[in-house]
Amino acid sequence: MIISMTGFGTASKTIKKSEISVEIKSINSKFLEVYSRLPMVLSDRDSEVREIIASKITRGKVSVNVSIGKEKSNSIAFQVQPEVVKECYNLLNQIKKSTGIKEEIKIEHILKFSEIFKPEENEELEQYWMDIKKVIDSAANDLLIMKKKEGKVLEKDIMQRIKSIGLKINKTEKLSGKNIKDTKQRMVNRVNQLIEAAKLEPDNSRIEYELIMISDKMDITEEIIRAYSHINYFKKNAMDKELSGRRLGFLVQEINREINTIASKSNNSHISQLVVEMKEDLEKIKEQLQNIE
Repeated sequence: MIISMTGFGTASKTIKKSEISVEIKSINSKFLEVYSRLPMVLSDRDSEVREIIASKITRGKVSVNVSIGKEKSNSIAFQVQPEVVKECYNLLNQIKKSTGIKEEIKIEHILKFSEIFKPEENEELEQYWMDIKKVIDSAANDLLIMKKKEGKVLEKDIMQRIKSIGLKINKTEKLSGKNIKDTKQRMVNRVNQLIEAAKLEPDNSRIEYELIMISDKMDITEEIIRAYSHINYFKKNAMDKELSGRRLGFLVQEINREINTIASKSNNSHISQLVVEMKEDLEKIKEQLQNIE
């Protein structure tokens, strides 16, 4: 199953008179990157948010935004961490010295560091977070629905193009046999003309050997077989539940390699035209693969 890497999901719920809203956005990325914006009371829960996302998504740049409508956080007791306050103050002092800033360091500057606060651990806060996790999970599921919906559109286009390439490979295979036969006949005619003009005795065994060598150089049977194999494997993997966009990308490269070899071996205008069309389809598929998970 092809799943798009881009999508948007939301979920909300009222928890203890607080309106919890979660928005998750996903865009293209080679790897899984998770960025979360959490209220101060949940600032130490980033790793758990990443675990939720990683359990559902394998690739993409994912942004998770959790907001609390009514300031439930006001009822959560915070502790100030003196050691962290000192570290922040020392850091600001270093910046001040290195830049030559003369402004005095004030308490509001230090308060900008949310790390100086730590919520008191209690059962109420833990249960509050467990409920919020369920909202995040719902938003992630909503994101997956959109990603799968967009994936179906991508899948339809990709599978039509890979089918088109398969049909053109079939045409190329049929043209190739005729092409070799015609080329051999032209070579025989040309050699006979040269022998007659020079009034020489033909060396039939030598001529036959050269024709065999020419046929071998033009034979694309192996390339055709490998191309069919890659195409069939591509189709199978595209329908696999454990789809890997990278694997499909690799198969496209292998199909492209066989098509390039076919082009270099076939001295035929019709085959050359089919090769151009197949490479155009492959380029479109490569572009689409950039959008799938």
